[in-house]
Amino acid sequence: MTIGRNDSCPCGSGKKYKKCHGGKEVVSIQQVADEELDLIIQNFYNEYPERKDMYELRMLLGKWNARLKGFWPPNQIQQQVVDYYLLLQKQDIWKKYVVKQLQKTVRPSVIQVLETWTSPMMLIGEVLEASQGIIKLKEYLDGNVYELDSVEGDSTAKVGSYVVGIVLPNSRRGLNGIMVITSLAFMPNWISDGLKHVKQLAKESKLDTQAFYREHLLECLMFINESQKSDQESLRSVDESEQLESTTQQIDPKITTKQMEMLVAFEDMMSEQDVNNDELHRIFNSYLMECSPNPRKTGAVAAGAIRFGRERLSAEEFPWTNKDIAAMFDVSTSTVQKYFEEIDSFYSSALVPA
Repeated sequence: MTIGRNDSCPCGSGKKYKKCHGGKEVVSIQQVADEELDLIIQNFYNEYPERKDMYELRMLLGKWNARLKGFWPPNQIQQQVVDYYLLLQKQDIWKKYVVKQLQKTVRPSVIQVLETWTSPMMLIGEVLEASQGIIKLKEYLDGNVYELDSVEGDSTAKVGSYVVGIVLPNSRRGLNGIMVITSLAFMPNWISDGLKHVKQLAKESKLDTQAFYREHLLECLMFINESQKSDQESLRSVDESEQLESTTQQIDPKITTKQMEMLVAFEDMMSEQDVNNDELHRIFNSYLMECSPNPRKTGAVAAGAIRFGRERLSAEEFPWTNKDIAAMFDVSTSTVQKYFEEIDSFYSSALVPA
Protein backbone atom coordinates (compact mmCIF):
# COMPACT_ATOMS: atom_id res chain seq x y z
CA MET A 1 0.00 0.00 0.00
CA THR A 2 1.41 3.39 -1.05
CA ILE A 3 0.95 6.32 1.33
CA GLY A 4 0.70 9.78 -0.24
CA ARG A 5 2.39 12.73 1.42
CA ASN A 6 -0.99 14.38 2.01
CA ASP A 7 -2.62 11.20 3.36
CA SER A 8 -3.21 10.71 7.08
CA CYS A 9 -0.18 9.25 8.83
CA PRO A 10 -0.76 5.56 9.66
CA CYS A 11 0.56 6.12 13.22
CA GLY A 12 -2.85 7.59 14.10
CA SER A 13 -1.67 11.08 15.06
CA GLY A 14 -4.28 12.73 12.79
CA LYS A 15 -1.55 14.68 10.97
CA LYS A 16 -0.69 14.44 7.31
CA TYR A 17 2.01 11.90 6.53
CA LYS A 18 4.41 14.59 5.26
CA LYS A 19 4.15 16.49 8.56
CA CYS A 20 4.50 13.41 10.72
CA HIS A 21 6.49 10.26 9.94
CA GLY A 22 6.79 10.93 6.21
CA GLY A 23 9.71 13.29 6.77
CA LYS A 24 11.43 11.25 9.47
CA GLU A 25 13.50 8.16 9.75
CA VAL A 26 11.25 5.14 9.30
CA VAL A 27 10.02 3.80 12.65
CA SER A 28 7.36 1.28 13.53
CA ILE A 29 3.98 2.36 14.86
CA GLN A 30 4.68 0.25 17.94
CA GLN A 31 7.90 2.16 18.60
CA VAL A 32 6.03 5.47 18.40
CA ALA A 33 3.37 4.16 20.79
CA ASP A 34 6.00 2.86 23.20
CA GLU A 35 7.71 6.24 23.33
CA GLU A 36 4.42 8.00 24.02
CA LEU A 37 3.46 5.53 26.74
CA ASP A 38 6.87 5.87 28.39
CA LEU A 39 6.41 9.64 28.39
CA ILE A 40 2.97 9.30 29.99
CA ILE A 41 4.48 7.29 32.85
CA GLN A 42 7.37 9.74 33.23
CA ASN A 43 5.01 12.73 33.37
CA PHE A 44 2.93 11.03 36.05
CA TYR A 45 5.90 11.13 38.41
CA ASN A 46 6.51 14.75 37.44
CA GLU A 47 2.98 15.68 38.55
CA TYR A 48 2.62 13.45 41.62
CA PRO A 49 2.75 13.23 44.56
CA GLU A 50 1.05 16.56 45.23
CA ARG A 51 1.57 18.73 48.29
CA LYS A 52 -1.68 17.46 49.87
CA ASP A 53 -0.28 13.89 49.75
CA MET A 54 2.89 14.68 51.69
CA TYR A 55 1.57 14.20 55.23
CA GLU A 56 0.29 10.69 54.53
CA LEU A 57 3.46 9.85 52.64
CA ARG A 58 5.63 10.96 55.56
CA MET A 59 3.65 8.78 57.95
CA LEU A 60 3.89 5.84 55.58
CA LEU A 61 7.61 6.38 55.08
CA GLY A 62 8.18 6.37 58.84
CA LYS A 63 6.45 3.00 59.14
CA TRP A 64 8.34 1.44 56.21
CA ASN A 65 11.67 2.81 57.39
CA ALA A 66 11.14 1.28 60.82
CA ARG A 67 10.56 -2.19 59.35
CA LEU A 68 12.82 -2.26 56.29
CA LYS A 69 15.79 -0.40 57.72
CA GLY A 70 18.86 -2.56 57.16
CA PHE A 71 17.33 -4.41 54.22
CA TRP A 72 17.20 -1.58 51.65
CA PRO A 73 18.98 1.79 51.38
CA PRO A 74 16.82 4.80 52.38
CA ASN A 75 16.37 6.06 48.81
CA GLN A 76 15.03 2.67 47.69
CA ILE A 77 12.57 2.54 50.59
CA GLN A 78 11.38 6.04 49.71
CA GLN A 79 10.79 5.12 46.06
CA GLN A 80 8.93 1.95 47.04
CA VAL A 81 6.70 3.96 49.40
CA VAL A 82 5.88 6.51 46.69
CA ASP A 83 5.05 3.75 44.18
CA TYR A 84 2.93 1.87 46.70
CA TYR A 85 1.04 5.00 47.76
CA LEU A 86 0.33 6.35 44.25
CA LEU A 87 -0.27 3.09 42.39
CA LEU A 88 -1.80 0.74 44.96
CA GLN A 89 -2.99 2.38 48.18
CA LYS A 90 -4.41 5.53 46.54
CA GLN A 91 -5.14 4.02 43.14
CA ASP A 92 -7.70 6.72 42.30
CA ILE A 93 -4.77 9.13 41.82
CA TRP A 94 -3.44 6.94 38.99
CA LYS A 95 -6.90 6.28 37.54
CA LYS A 96 -7.73 10.00 37.28
CA TYR A 97 -4.38 10.63 35.61
CA VAL A 98 -5.02 7.91 33.02
CA VAL A 99 -8.49 9.30 32.26
CA LYS A 100 -6.92 12.72 31.71
CA GLN A 101 -4.36 11.20 29.30
CA LEU A 102 -7.11 9.41 27.38
CA GLN A 103 -8.81 12.75 26.78
CA LYS A 104 -5.61 14.18 25.28
CA THR A 105 -4.40 11.15 23.30
CA VAL A 106 -5.27 10.70 19.61
CA ARG A 107 -3.29 7.64 18.52
CA PRO A 108 -5.58 4.58 18.52
CA SER A 109 -2.71 2.24 19.45
CA VAL A 110 -1.96 4.32 22.55
CA ILE A 111 -5.64 4.67 23.49
CA GLN A 112 -6.05 0.90 23.28
CA VAL A 113 -3.29 0.40 25.85
CA LEU A 114 -4.35 3.26 28.14
CA GLU A 115 -7.89 1.88 28.42
CA THR A 116 -6.45 -1.20 30.17
CA TRP A 117 -4.19 0.80 32.51
CA THR A 118 -6.71 1.83 35.14
CA SER A 119 -5.62 -0.79 37.70
CA PRO A 120 -1.89 -1.33 38.31
CA MET A 121 -1.11 -4.75 39.78
CA MET A 122 1.34 -5.85 42.44
CA LEU A 123 3.08 -9.02 41.33
CA ILE A 124 5.11 -11.67 43.11
CA GLY A 125 5.74 -14.03 40.23
CA GLU A 126 7.75 -17.21 39.85
CA VAL A 127 9.71 -17.37 36.58
CA LEU A 128 8.44 -20.34 34.55
CA GLU A 129 10.28 -19.53 31.34
CA ALA A 130 12.85 -16.97 30.24
CA SER A 131 13.71 -17.20 26.55
CA GLN A 132 13.25 -15.53 23.16
CA GLY A 133 12.62 -12.10 24.65
CA ILE A 134 9.78 -13.29 26.90
CA ILE A 135 9.59 -13.94 30.64
CA LYS A 136 6.64 -16.14 31.60
CA LEU A 137 5.58 -15.69 35.23
CA LYS A 138 3.14 -17.38 37.58
CA GLU A 139 1.67 -15.18 40.31
CA TYR A 140 2.54 -16.87 43.60
CA LEU A 141 -0.81 -16.35 45.34
CA ASP A 142 -3.46 -16.96 42.68
CA GLY A 143 -1.54 -18.96 40.05
CA ASN A 144 -2.34 -16.62 37.15
CA VAL A 145 0.26 -16.75 34.36
CA TYR A 146 1.60 -13.56 32.74
CA GLU A 147 4.03 -12.71 29.96
CA LEU A 148 6.57 -9.89 30.23
CA ASP A 149 8.97 -8.63 27.56
CA SER A 150 12.52 -9.25 28.73
CA VAL A 151 15.45 -6.93 28.14
CA GLU A 152 17.92 -8.30 25.61
CA GLY A 153 20.99 -9.68 27.37
CA ASP A 154 19.31 -9.63 30.80
CA SER A 155 20.32 -12.79 32.66
CA THR A 156 18.75 -11.95 36.05
CA ALA A 157 15.48 -13.76 35.30
CA LYS A 158 16.19 -17.45 35.80
CA VAL A 159 13.65 -20.25 35.90
CA GLY A 160 12.65 -20.81 39.53
CA SER A 161 13.58 -17.28 40.64
CA TYR A 162 11.00 -14.64 41.52
CA VAL A 163 9.99 -11.22 40.23
CA VAL A 164 8.56 -8.62 42.64
CA GLY A 165 7.14 -5.28 41.53
CA ILE A 166 4.20 -3.27 40.21
CA VAL A 167 3.06 -3.88 36.63
CA LEU A 168 0.42 -2.78 34.14
CA PRO A 169 -1.55 -4.84 31.61
CA ASN A 170 0.03 -4.92 28.14
CA SER A 171 -2.82 -5.60 25.72
CA ARG A 172 -0.42 -5.77 22.77
CA ARG A 173 0.90 -9.06 24.12
CA GLY A 174 -2.57 -10.50 24.63
CA LEU A 175 -4.83 -11.04 27.61
CA ASN A 176 -1.97 -12.14 29.88
CA GLY A 177 0.57 -9.54 28.76
CA ILE A 178 2.07 -7.18 31.33
CA MET A 179 4.58 -4.34 31.26
CA VAL A 180 6.70 -2.68 33.93
CA ILE A 181 5.66 0.60 35.52
CA THR A 182 8.22 0.53 38.35
CA SER A 183 11.56 -1.21 38.58
CA LEU A 184 11.22 -4.96 39.11
CA ALA A 185 13.30 -6.83 41.67
CA PHE A 186 14.55 -10.24 40.57
CA MET A 187 15.00 -12.45 43.61
CA PRO A 188 16.47 -15.96 44.01
CA ASN A 189 14.48 -18.99 45.09
CA TRP A 190 15.83 -18.47 48.63
CA ILE A 191 12.76 -16.36 49.34
CA SER A 192 10.42 -19.37 49.03
CA ASP A 193 10.38 -19.84 52.84
CA GLY A 194 9.28 -16.24 53.31
CA LEU A 195 6.62 -16.65 50.64
CA LYS A 196 5.05 -19.47 52.64
CA HIS A 197 4.32 -16.91 55.36
CA VAL A 198 2.94 -14.55 52.70
CA LYS A 199 0.57 -17.25 51.46
CA GLN A 200 -0.57 -18.07 55.00
CA LEU A 201 -1.28 -14.41 55.74
CA ALA A 202 -3.18 -14.10 52.45
CA LYS A 203 -5.28 -17.15 53.28
CA GLU A 204 -6.16 -15.79 56.71
CA SER A 205 -7.03 -12.37 55.30
CA LYS A 206 -9.68 -13.87 52.93
CA LEU A 207 -8.97 -11.03 50.47
CA ASP A 208 -8.43 -11.37 46.73
CA THR A 209 -4.84 -11.09 45.55
CA GLN A 210 -4.69 -7.38 44.74
CA ALA A 211 -6.75 -6.32 47.77
CA PHE A 212 -4.39 -8.39 49.94
CA TYR A 213 -1.30 -6.68 48.49
CA ARG A 214 -2.85 -3.26 49.03
CA GLU A 215 -3.48 -4.09 52.69
CA HIS A 216 -0.38 -6.15 53.51
CA LEU A 217 2.42 -5.33 51.07
CA LEU A 218 4.80 -4.17 53.79
CA GLU A 219 4.40 -7.42 55.72
CA CYS A 220 5.03 -9.35 52.49
CA LEU A 221 8.27 -7.46 51.88
CA MET A 222 9.36 -8.10 55.46
CA PHE A 223 8.78 -11.84 55.09
CA ILE A 224 10.69 -11.87 51.78
CA ASN A 225 13.65 -9.90 53.07
CA GLU A 226 13.84 -11.87 56.29
CA SER A 227 14.03 -15.15 54.34
CA GLN A 228 16.85 -13.74 52.23
CA LYS A 229 18.71 -12.57 55.32
CA SER A 230 18.21 -15.96 56.97
CA ASP A 231 19.67 -17.80 53.99
CA GLN A 232 22.64 -15.46 53.72
CA GLU A 233 23.36 -15.70 57.44
CA SER A 234 23.36 -19.50 57.27
CA LEU A 235 26.49 -19.22 55.13
CA ARG A 236 28.38 -17.30 57.81
CA SER A 237 30.37 -18.70 60.69
CA VAL A 238 28.75 -19.57 64.02
CA ASP A 239 30.50 -16.65 65.71
CA GLU A 240 29.15 -14.16 63.17
CA SER A 241 25.63 -15.57 63.56
CA GLU A 242 25.77 -15.15 67.33
CA GLN A 243 26.81 -11.53 66.92
CA LEU A 244 23.99 -10.87 64.47
CA GLU A 245 21.41 -12.39 66.78
CA SER A 246 22.26 -9.80 69.43
CA THR A 247 21.71 -6.89 67.02
CA THR A 248 18.71 -4.74 67.96
CA GLN A 249 15.51 -4.44 65.92
CA GLN A 250 15.93 -7.77 64.12
CA ILE A 251 12.94 -10.06 63.66
CA ASP A 252 13.21 -13.84 63.78
CA PRO A 253 12.63 -15.30 60.27
CA LYS A 254 10.42 -17.95 61.92
CA ILE A 255 8.01 -15.26 63.11
CA THR A 256 4.42 -16.48 63.01
CA THR A 257 1.54 -14.72 61.31
CA LYS A 258 0.01 -13.77 64.68
CA GLN A 259 3.31 -12.40 65.92
CA MET A 260 3.57 -10.38 62.74
CA GLU A 261 0.08 -8.94 63.37
CA MET A 262 1.10 -7.95 66.91
CA LEU A 263 4.25 -6.33 65.57
CA VAL A 264 2.21 -4.44 62.95
CA ALA A 265 -0.18 -3.13 65.64
CA PHE A 266 2.80 -1.93 67.67
CA GLU A 267 4.59 -0.32 64.70
CA ASP A 268 1.41 1.35 63.45
CA MET A 269 0.85 3.07 66.78
CA MET A 270 4.50 4.12 67.09
CA SER A 271 4.33 5.58 63.58
CA GLU A 272 1.00 7.34 64.16
CA GLN A 273 2.31 8.93 67.36
CA ASP A 274 5.65 9.77 65.70
CA VAL A 275 7.65 7.88 68.35
CA ASN A 276 10.85 5.99 67.50
CA ASN A 277 12.43 4.34 70.54
CA ASP A 278 15.07 1.76 69.60
CA GLU A 279 15.18 0.24 73.09
CA LEU A 280 11.43 -0.44 73.16
CA HIS A 281 11.62 -1.96 69.67
CA ARG A 282 14.34 -4.33 70.86
CA ILE A 283 12.48 -5.33 74.02
CA PHE A 284 9.17 -5.81 72.23
CA ASN A 285 10.68 -7.98 69.47
CA SER A 286 12.57 -10.11 71.99
CA TYR A 287 9.45 -10.54 74.12
CA LEU A 288 7.41 -11.69 71.10
CA MET A 289 10.02 -14.27 70.13
CA GLU A 290 10.77 -15.59 73.61
CA CYS A 291 7.32 -15.57 75.21
CA SER A 292 4.98 -16.16 72.22
CA PRO A 293 2.00 -14.32 73.75
CA ASN A 294 -1.45 -15.31 72.51
CA PRO A 295 -3.90 -12.44 73.24
CA ARG A 296 -7.49 -12.31 72.01
CA LYS A 297 -6.76 -8.95 70.37
CA THR A 298 -3.48 -8.40 68.54
CA GLY A 299 -3.25 -4.84 69.88
CA ALA A 300 -3.27 -6.01 73.51
CA VAL A 301 0.44 -6.80 73.69
CA ALA A 302 1.34 -3.56 71.91
CA ALA A 303 -0.72 -1.69 74.51
CA GLY A 304 1.30 -3.33 77.28
CA ALA A 305 4.50 -2.38 75.48
CA ILE A 306 3.48 1.29 75.27
CA ARG A 307 2.71 1.25 79.01
CA PHE A 308 6.13 -0.33 79.60
CA GLY A 309 7.70 2.46 77.55
CA ARG A 310 6.06 5.02 79.83
CA GLU A 311 6.90 3.32 83.13
CA ARG A 312 10.41 2.06 82.41
CA LEU A 313 11.90 4.08 79.55
CA SER A 314 10.58 7.60 78.99
CA ALA A 315 7.45 9.21 80.38
CA GLU A 316 8.07 12.16 78.03
CA GLU A 317 8.05 9.99 74.89
CA PHE A 318 5.04 7.98 76.12
CA PRO A 319 2.89 10.56 77.95
CA TRP A 320 -0.39 8.61 77.91
CA THR A 321 -2.30 7.29 80.89
CA ASN A 322 -3.36 3.66 81.21
CA LYS A 323 -6.85 4.72 80.09
CA ASP A 324 -5.46 6.56 77.05
CA ILE A 325 -3.44 3.52 75.98
CA ALA A 326 -6.43 1.22 76.38
CA ALA A 327 -8.49 3.49 74.11
CA MET A 328 -5.73 3.57 71.48
CA PHE A 329 -5.84 -0.20 71.08
CA ASP A 330 -9.51 -0.78 71.94
CA VAL A 331 -8.71 -3.00 74.93
CA SER A 332 -9.47 -2.80 78.64
CA THR A 333 -7.20 -1.12 81.17
CA SER A 334 -6.78 -4.49 82.92
CA THR A 335 -5.48 -5.93 79.63
CA VAL A 336 -2.95 -3.11 79.34
CA GLN A 337 -1.84 -3.82 82.91
CA LYS A 338 -1.58 -7.57 82.29
CA TYR A 339 0.75 -7.30 79.31
CA PHE A 340 2.72 -4.46 80.89
CA GLU A 341 3.45 -6.78 83.83
CA GLU A 342 4.40 -9.65 81.50
CA ILE A 343 6.81 -7.49 79.47
CA ASP A 344 8.20 -5.93 82.64
CA SER A 345 8.82 -9.37 84.15
CA PHE A 346 10.46 -10.58 80.93
CA TYR A 347 12.66 -7.50 80.83
CA SER A 348 13.72 -7.87 84.45
CA SER A 349 14.59 -11.57 84.18
CA ALA A 350 16.00 -11.84 80.65
CA LEU A 351 17.37 -8.51 79.54
CA VAL A 352 18.66 -6.74 82.65
CA PRO A 353 22.01 -8.06 83.89
CA ALA A 354 22.01 -9.50 87.39
